[in-house]
Amino acid sequence: MWLFFGAASILFTLLHAYTVFDRKKGGRLMAFAAFGCTILTLFSEYRLISQWVAAEDWTALMDVVPYTSTHVTTYTVLLLLANGLILLFGSKKAAQA
Repeated sequence: MWLFFGAASILFTLLHAYTVFDRKKGGRLMAFAAFGCTILTLFSEYRLISQWVAAEDWTALMDVVPYTSTHVTTYTVLLLLANGLILLFGSKKAAQA
């Protein structure tokens, strides 16, 4: 599920940029969907890790979690910055028009 939500959040971020900079309707909806899918990606990663803990699969935790945490943190920060910049520059562009 985390892979689906991750891809959806990237897609909604691109759609958010498209709707804002081409002055189409639905920009705020796309931003909400991008943020929502980002949060759902984090929740699904957390659920996967909690399932490994419940199954006492310590090998999976030791192998995957150190690398996954770095990737998930980078992914979250980049998508938050991208959507924030789109909102910031999109609102300035709309104010100038």
